[in-house]
Amino acid sequence: MGRSRHCSEDERFLIKKLIKEGKTYKEVQKIIGCSAKMISNALKWEQKTEKRGRKRKTTPRMDRRIAKLAKTQPMMGSKRIKQDLQLTVSTVTIRRRLTEVNLPARSPRKVPLLRKRHVQKRLQFAKEHIDWPEKKWHNILWTDESKIVLFGSKGHRQYVRRPANTEFKPQYSLKTIKHGGASIMLWGCFSYYGVGPIHRIQGIMDQFQYIRILEEVMLPYAEEEMPLRWTFQQDNDPKHTSKRAKAWFQMNKIQLMEWPAQSPDLNPIENLWADIKSAVHEAKPRNAEELWNTVQLSWAAIPVERCQKLVDSMHHRCVAVIGNRGFATKY
Repeated sequence: MGRSRHCSEDERFLIKKLIKEGKTYKEVQKIIGCSAKMISNALKWEQKTEKRGRKRKTTPRMDRRIAKLAKTQPMMGSKRIKQDLQLTVSTVTIRRRLTEVNLPARSPRKVPLLRKRHVQKRLQFAKEHIDWPEKKWHNILWTDESKIVLFGSKGHRQYVRRPANTEFKPQYSLKTIKHGGASIMLWGCFSYYGVGPIHRIQGIMDQFQYIRILEEVMLPYAEEEMPLRWTFQQDNDPKHTSKRAKAWFQMNKIQLMEWPAQSPDLNPIENLWADIKSAVHEAKPRNAEELWNTVQLSWAAIPVERCQKLVDSMHHRCVAVIGNRGFATKY
């Protein structure tokens, strides 16, 4: 018995339409003049995707094993995956399979090491402050120290687009010098109402120099610019929490904000330091004095709106900490 002939696309369309209208096989056969087998084939027919290229080197089971191991140990490289699973395919194929399941290699974010007690304190802080009204955040004076270096101050990875085998040509290389060149250590503060003074720290920052900064730089500004009732924020650096510093705050009747350790993502002043580092990268100062001048100018140029937006982000920062169960957030 010979094979039934194949339908054309128009015939398949007509057969499906007639069957959908409730026609029987015999009625369709009379209308079109085809066999029952042809009608059956037309109803079963599906467009097959065209396959090109060489045969896939991994099986679905191998693909699942590769993805499972990568999810279990996300820091494991393709070479180690190949060894552990005893695969015969190349590391390029392994990386390709991982990309297919949305697991490409990415640079991990550098975040502070958070121990259990840190996570608990961060969660406690976020839960206690998540419902704070915005006006309450407006009464906080945010402070911190930061080191700004002459080279490498941009603060994030830089990329270059170049032809192959040209990595050492001057136009494609990033110039560095040992230890980053000149650097300056800074203390700064800001609030909802704008940036406060920025101070260049000379020598080693210890508890004595910190108290001098509080006495001579911070306090005059706060008494002049901050609301009548304001709160001082600082991290848990040893010089901040020393007995001398605590006694100074008590003597001057300054209210301190309880701050969770290892929480730079909760302090909005970190975003201002990032702005300063980007400005330094763009200005390209040549020495420490030019670096300090660039910092002063860029700090003074920070608009009030930028400060207000950062302070108003505190609710979202608390939400993010709770959402990530106390671990580091995007802020």
